[in-house]
Amino acid sequence: MSKDRTTIPAEIKRRVLVEAGHRCAIPTCRHIDVEIHHIKPWGECESHEYENLIALCPNCHSRADKGEIDKKSLRIYKANLRYTHDRFSQIEVDMLFELHKNPKGIQWPPYLRLLVKRLVDAKYVELTEHKNCFASIAGMRFDPDLYVISQTGIAFIESLESEKEW
Repeated sequence: MSKDRTTIPAEIKRRVLVEAGHRCAIPTCRHIDVEIHHIKPWGECESHEYENLIALCPNCHSRADKGEIDKKSLRIYKANLRYTHDRFSQIEVDMLFELHKNPKGIQWPPYLRLLVKRLVDAKYVELTEHKNCFASIAGMRFDPDLYVISQTGIAFIESLESEKEW
């Protein structure tokens, strides 16, 4: 007989949520309403181990419970979260996914360039500076620059979304 299910300790829950940026771990979803899911079901392991937990929105959680998102995929998503968030901040990760959805690019104020600098430095994003400054205050430009995802950035996002062998 299964022992009573305990609540997930706050520190483990916090680690899982921070790892996913308090968003669904599925890269094409990224919904902000999240729950903690056991990759190996609670009934099989009866424990709350960080390595076995992933943040999912209610829809993806339900799909995982039904087997529509398999355990191997969930483990890949979790591994990709760790790798990606070690390299980039949450805003950079969100920008990269938004650029992937908007291949024509996104306009971004030049005074916020530092927030996505590592994406440009990694050559995942290409920056086109606005040449004609029409709006500035005290020498600070407000005309937006254009950011477009590069082929390297597209390949990176697609590798995160693929079900490659580990």
